[in-house]
Amino acid sequence: MSVRTLLYGEVYYHGRRGVEKGFVFINGEKIGDVGSEPLPEYELAELVLKYEKPALVLHGFSALVPGVEFPYRGLGLEPRSMSPSALERFVQASVSASIANGVTLPIFMDTDDCQVSSSLGKLGVQGIVISRQPCERPGVLNILIARETLVFKGVELGVFSQVVCKPEEVEERCLILDTRGEHSRSVQAWLSKSPNPRLALNLLLKPYKLLELDNGLIERGSISDVLVYDLSDPVISAPLKAVDPLTTVMRGNPQLVFVRGEVAFEKGEHLMVEPPSIIQLLPGE
Repeated sequence: MSVRTLLYGEVYYHGRRGVEKGFVFINGEKIGDVGSEPLPEYELAELVLKYEKPALVLHGFSALVPGVEFPYRGLGLEPRSMSPSALERFVQASVSASIANGVTLPIFMDTDDCQVSSSLGKLGVQGIVISRQPCERPGVLNILIARETLVFKGVELGVFSQVVCKPEEVEERCLILDTRGEHSRSVQAWLSKSPNPRLALNLLLKPYKLLELDNGLIERGSISDVLVYDLSDPVISAPLKAVDPLTTVMRGNPQLVFVRGEVAFEKGEHLMVEPPSIIQLLPGE
């Protein structure tokens, strides 16, 4: 359940003016306020996290992730026919891995009978599906493919093959990062494969802007899909004056992930979507 949360102390957040020191107040499914000093009443929030050591707060990411392809990613193998229950487990595994790595709004290719959107609905999580038939569900947005062109609410976004790009293909024309074929679910692994990591990082925020959900920044009114990186972690640590989103994301994973204001992942613990066992669902030979 979404609650009010205050993040303050040694907190740095990425807003319209770049990285600033201050606080972030989450009010349910939206960011209620940001600034240099929190109002006294914000300390009455249900969850108050005061950071004694530096932490960086970033907006959550969105990318095209594997659904039916999840256990076959990177292997060059075509997914075999599977039962609806197996597909649900693969989608659950993909969502769980996505959230743990900061992808708070995963995008899936749906089946002709909308099994992926149905699976997301059963999990009770947000997402986007791309499909040839209407597959919208509560909490699940639907981008349609019409004559190989992506269409959202009647607006043409671009030709699929030109605007959906793999990490090594990232250019200005791209709108969605395609990670379905990547072995790793790690954002830093995707960025490392790109000829322009900073552009690839911006691409991970673009679906939020594209579908007019928000501007992909930590600012008042944004969706509370929020990532917190522990800058005291020696793997992530850098001189504070050099800290920026790209440096941090390229070095490690978020310690804490909020999805629509709910704590979904914390210090290795999956709190929203548990990773299911799928080995028994895979062919033995």
